[in-house]
Amino acid sequence: MTDREANRFSARAARYARVGANMSGVAARIAGARLFGLALDRGKNAIELAAALGGLKGPIMKVAQLMATIPDALPPEYAAELMKLQSEAPPMGWAFVKRRMAAELGRDWQKKFSNFEHRPSAAASLGQVHRALRPRRRRACLQAAISGHAVGGRGGIYGSCS
Repeated sequence: MTDREANRFSARAARYARVGANMSGVAARIAGARLFGLALDRGKNAIELAAALGGLKGPIMKVAQLMATIPDALPPEYAAELMKLQSEAPPMGWAFVKRRMAAELGRDWQKKFSNFEHRPSAAASLGQVHRALRPRRRRACLQAAISGHAVGGRGGIYGSCS
């Protein structure tokens, strides 16, 4: 499998550019609606805003989640979509997971498991959890967290999963 994000700086820059373009589109539609009296599909705009913020992850996504919980801080359509980021956060890609696991468990981390689920069992704003099988079929949960935001300040193995 080719790691399309092997060059971390260029991958990060490309991701930020995509998110920036999405955010700019949302902002332009809102500005156009206000300045020129154009019709604005708030529901569609809210979905696109949540997708863009979900792609950013980290503290910015946390702020969006917080804003959704403050009564009357946002129009209802936006609050509803941003609230979904709390229970339906988009997962990070496999390339990110491989980098985080290598950073926490060493370059040969995959050899420590007989099976490692590529798809996370849970995803959040600051990381996600993957199930794996260790030798002798012992289940394990592994946290792939954004650097500096893991439980206890680091990712890694957190015991058995159900």
